[in-house]
Amino acid sequence: MKNHIEMTPLLEAVSRGHLGITHRLIALGANINAVDGEGNNCLHLAMERDAFNSEGAPLDILDECCTELSLRKDERLSGIVVTRYLAKQGADFYHKNDKNNAPLDLVRNAKLKTKLQTILPPQCFWCGHRKATTKVHPCGHLVTCEECSNTPFKRCLRCLKPVTSRGQVGKNTLC
Repeated sequence: MKNHIEMTPLLEAVSRGHLGITHRLIALGANINAVDGEGNNCLHLAMERDAFNSEGAPLDILDECCTELSLRKDERLSGIVVTRYLAKQGADFYHKNDKNNAPLDLVRNAKLKTKLQTILPPQCFWCGHRKATTKVHPCGHLVTCEECSNTPFKRCLRCLKPVTSRGQVGKNTLC
């Protein structure tokens, strides 16, 4: 279900800064990677907000995100912290909108951008559009997304060591 600007209820809740409603919609199975008419996912919209209203959302989850980003607890309702929370719920940090911007491109603070890059899963080495979920052995690098995982290659795309086997990491795994 989408409105006249192709926003789902989840995208609408994020764009208006309603964290409690956002949390409930995710718990009820809302598509975390839905996009609006401009190709924005929930992370693009969260990055545009300075602050969110808590509305009874569990703040301990946001406290954990603050710790990961080395931010103070009084910043837990900021757009960047909510963005990290949404990414932990499975939102795609590598999705590019119609302006060819990924959510990470919208981070203005260089230190936060670097911090996010270190805690986010690596990007697919093959297509460069989605998070890598295929681990190659014996080196253990995450190299391709699920869609590119059937691409034949004999060497790790990251370190060039010979590949003996490969396997999928859980879809919601962030580490």
